[in-house]
Amino acid sequence: MHMSQRVTPGNRVTLGSLVDETIVRLAGSIERLTRLFLARSELDLSRTEVNVLFEVATLPQRITELAAREGVTQPAITLLVNRLEEQRWVERRRDPTDGRAVLVAITSTGEDLIAKVRAEYVALVDEHLADLSDADLRRLMRAAEIFEGLFDSLTDRDD
Repeated sequence: MHMSQRVTPGNRVTLGSLVDETIVRLAGSIERLTRLFLARSELDLSRTEVNVLFEVATLPQRITELAAREGVTQPAITLLVNRLEEQRWVERRRDPTDGRAVLVAITSTGEDLIAKVRAEYVALVDEHLADLSDADLRRLMRAAEIFEGLFDSLTDRDD
């Protein structure tokens, strides 16, 4: 059922089916927007590279943590981090809490790249969002806040 359809006795919607449909549509919309952005970006980055850069910009992380978050093997994430390090976007540092461990951290060059990614992303949708009514923009912002809260509760459960 399309989200804008009315609930009538013949097409009764349960809360469970509405939740399921919302999850599927949100995930699909985010996935399509990400693919569109990466296809149009001049930066030639993969989704995993962008994800790792944003992750380590927020908080330096171990290779094992990055592999788990991205759902890839440790050797695969090590190769990716090596590529990012060759570009001087990330660096490896000793973990101050465990001298045997190494953390992957963003560099100032990596921070500059993230700023470019954000600018390109905003440019992709800015014009279209500007055409929305104030009420629709507020609804979209509220939806983003709800989604962020959902994500935070899911990641808190994983930690």
